[in-house]
Amino acid sequence: MKKTYKVEGMMCKHCRKHVEDALNSIDEVKAVVTLDPPQAEVEFLSNELPLEELQTVVNEKAGNYKLSFV
Repeated sequence: MKKTYKVEGMMCKHCRKHVEDALNSIDEVKAVVTLDPPQAEVEFLSNELPLEELQTVVNEKAGNYKLSFV
């Protein structure tokens, strides 16, 4: 299953990479993050994870970037 999330707070390719690496650190998740548009396409390889869980990982590993539903 794939879902797309809006990502707020990214300003450059470095920011994009931080968010992408944080999401890809989650088991059973494959993510591609883009700057234009600022979003993350997340593929769940098993069960879909709640937005809150994704946001917690991004906060801990990438910084102040906000995920929301598109």
